[in-house]
Amino acid sequence: MSDNPPDSPLSTTGNIIGILTFALAVFSFCAAFYAITHDAPREIEAYRESLKERKDHIKEIKRYFDELDIVADSVLEQSPIDPLIHNSLRSLENRRQVMEKELSNIRGRLQWWYRRQDMATSMARIETQLQHLGAIQLTFLLL
Repeated sequence: MSDNPPDSPLSTTGNIIGILTFALAVFSFCAAFYAITHDAPREIEAYRESLKERKDHIKEIKRYFDELDIVADSVLEQSPIDPLIHNSLRSLENRRQVMEKELSNIRGRLQWWYRRQDMATSMARIETQLQHLGAIQLTFLLL
């Protein structure tokens, strides 16, 4: 027999509560992870649809500015804003393609969990650039 005195009921209760607390923490983590990643396939598909819409929008803006180049008067042809517009369109299309490629590389819920915030940030940047180009387009419409 051992020389150590037996554990007190309070000590045993404390140990059991500690084990239950740990089990609750593990369960909470699993439940939170499942809740976050449950809609991953639907969210990924929503991003794909959104990128497709952005691609169409970029094409429309590009077509508008290309037509503007054709019918522009000499003042607009000499404008330094033309390279800015085309650079912005090129940058926007490159950013959209990179995001589309990254989105196609996401295979599962775990990868989506890690990349979700990056995708939201990239989409916000694309939206900001589209709004900027929309403002330029409105400016030209008012001229």
